[in-house]
Amino acid sequence: MLDLDFNLNEGKTDEELAAMAKNDKSACNSLVIRYLKFIFIKAEFISTSDIDADDLRQEGLMGLLKAIASFDMGRGFKFSTFAEVCITNRMRSYAARAKKCPVPCESLDGISADSLSEEETPESIYINKEFYSELWYAVDNILSDAERQIFYCHIQGLSYAQIAEKLGISVKSVDNAMQRSRRKLKAYLNKK
Repeated sequence: MLDLDFNLNEGKTDEELAAMAKNDKSACNSLVIRYLKFIFIKAEFISTSDIDADDLRQEGLMGLLKAIASFDMGRGFKFSTFAEVCITNRMRSYAARAKKCPVPCESLDGISADSLSEEETPESIYINKEFYSELWYAVDNILSDAERQIFYCHIQGLSYAQIAEKLGISVKSVDNAMQRSRRKLKAYLNKK
């Protein structure tokens, strides 16, 4: 298990952490922990018997990781606003691909990332830290080198076509690697 010190990032704003996260894994992990509750609640609103909440949480996490990788402070908006849009859009896209959007988009707008980040308890922070330590362990140790490389390109915001071009492989190979990665990570986390 990874031994990460998240306390180093206490007191830092989301914007500061997003800037640091480009080169500092603990800053990225701190942001993920801050937004975990938001992702879980958003997934519960969207999930139905046809759309699994675990899949939506995974999509939300991917949206958050993309937000972290592509956030630009120079654009003049808050990270929480940007992350909320990225997370929600990723979940909505997943629901649309499943062709079973269960909830009108307007009913999701009442939940904001800002309103949830203040309600953390020491217990929830500890549980979230442990969960994401396990997730990063799985990414680093469960995925093959190729899957890990494609996964990291994807969370940096590259499309499947861009990843394929960058790595000199087919788009189908990228898609297959992402599907395998999702299955491996989900199976690993379900065992825990």
